[in-house]
Amino acid sequence: MNAEQSVAIVAGVGPGLGASLCRSLATAGYAVAGLARSVPPGKELVADIHRLGGRMSAYGCDVTDGDAVAATFSRIEGELGPPTVFVYNAGRFLMCPTAETPPDEFRALWELNCFGAFLCARRAVPRMLEQGRGTIIFTGATASVKAAGNFAAFGSAKFALRGLAQAMARELGPLGIHVAHVVIDGIIWTARSRELHGVTEDQCLNPDAIAETCLQLVRQDRSAWTHELDIRPDVESF
Repeated sequence: MNAEQSVAIVAGVGPGLGASLCRSLATAGYAVAGLARSVPPGKELVADIHRLGGRMSAYGCDVTDGDAVAATFSRIEGELGPPTVFVYNAGRFLMCPTAETPPDEFRALWELNCFGAFLCARRAVPRMLEQGRGTIIFTGATASVKAAGNFAAFGSAKFALRGLAQAMARELGPLGIHVAHVVIDGIIWTARSRELHGVTEDQCLNPDAIAETCLQLVRQDRSAWTHELDIRPDVESF
């Protein structure tokens, strides 16, 4: 481990925004730990980042399992060091009429979109307090502030994540930890979004651009911290 290299943990690493967040942080000089339920996609990303001269390790972790989170964070700290940046990008989506939403699906959305964020943040915060600094970013959605019809499960889970972020920001800001909530208002451009929604690239948010915005939050001076910001493509109505 390079004692001079800061560590960033990204929970929710897939081929879209999660991968872009890892690349952006690695390019900025962080040793990145990427968390995903399935390690193989993370291994492909690790190889790409290493080819670019960055440093990243992939970890399989169910972020809704407290024991798994504790074990994974301990392993990261042992292999890379304590985190100064944590980004929670894990999430689950469901669009369904309220009366037709299965209770187990409602619970699963809350667990991944909010409870997992709590479990991870709870583990990251003490290490940041020991260092006297840190940045925690939660990625939200349009439904974080404006839940449409058929979004009872997703909207309530994202509302809960926003509430968690607000409470943590007020608690931890005076202690040197920057907590930010990013409202992603629109569809992120990926091959999957193209197939599911039939959208074009210029109608979507570029995941690399979102990652760059998150990196700007990490770099903000504590005298001018942003807690919440919303980002959308220029064609998105709001």
